[in-house]
Amino acid sequence: MASMEPQKQLLSLIRDFAAEKSQGERRVSDLKKKLLNVVAATDAANAALDEAKRAKEVAERELRGSQVQLSMCDATIQAQLARISLFQGEISKLGSAIDQLKNETGVLRLIQYVVMGSYEFKLEMLDIL
Repeated sequence: MASMEPQKQLLSLIRDFAAEKSQGERRVSDLKKKLLNVVAATDAANAALDEAKRAKEVAERELRGSQVQLSMCDATIQAQLARISLFQGEISKLGSAIDQLKNETGVLRLIQYVVMGSYEFKLEMLDIL
């Protein structure tokens, strides 16, 4: 029986070693799975980051285009305001000219009335005589 004891110890050591080896292999397998998950998550995060960078570049290009368009619109507005100012000046001049013509027309009518009125008055006097 004495010889059985070392065999039992040896078998027990072999079983313990095999169990630890199996447990270690499971741990390695679990760690490999975790590593694959982390790598997949990292790849997904990198892809999302690349997409975000592309979206940012597109937005920046659109912003620059909008800024150029805004600048052009501002220039157009300034040109239109200048034209409006010129038109207002011309309208003011024309209004003054019209007022002057009205005054001159009024004077001419007054003169015509005085001249024609006195002429008609003379004719009326001649008809009476």
